Amino acid sequence: MSKVDWLYLRRPLIILGVAILVSATLIGAGYYYETAQQAAYDKAVSELRSTHKRYSDLVRDLELIEQYRSLYNEYKAAGLVGDERRLSWVESLQSANQVLRLPTLTYSLQPQQKFARPGFKPKRDVSVKSSPMVLTMGLLHEEDLFALLEGLRLSIASLLTVDSCSMSRKTAITRSLDTKRENLRATCTFRWVTIDAK
Repeated sequence: MSKVDWLYLRRPLIILGVAILVSATLIGAGYYYETAQQAAYDKAVSELRSTHKRYSDLVRDLELIEQYRSLYNEYKAAGLVGDERRLSWVESLQSANQVLRLPTLTYSLQPQQKFARPGFKPKRDVSVKSSPMVLTMGLLHEEDLFALLEGLRLSIASLLTVDSCSMSRKTAITRSLDTKRENLRATCTFRWVTIDAK
């Protein structure tokens, strides 16, 4: 009877074995395909994130370039960047004096030189220069000096620094101030700063 049963079951067992083998092969192929597709998906997501980051950085850089370009153009129009504008400086000085009407005002512009201050170190591609201007003024009172500086600040957007100022009295302390003649004499050294960006 075991011989008959074996012959009877042999064919279904072979079919079952083949079916198991085919199923295992399909499961293995499916797992391999899923793993390959997951790796491709992860790579695509990583590339997408990297591309998005590069795009965001590019947009930010373009915005910064536009912002700095606008500032650069403003500074260039004002005379802070580029060649020195001696005529503009003198016109600004004369314009400020037209309002104040100082008794006397003389100036001398010296040759341009390197701008140096303690702890000031410009970047390698930027050259900062200054043109010293010595002003000698006859003042009615001390406030005229500050009014002149404020007038210069309002009339021109260039960068102006004050190196030194000295003031001496022309009349005796006991006398009252004359409203028509200079009572004080001031000598100041200013520096008009210009930037040359290479």
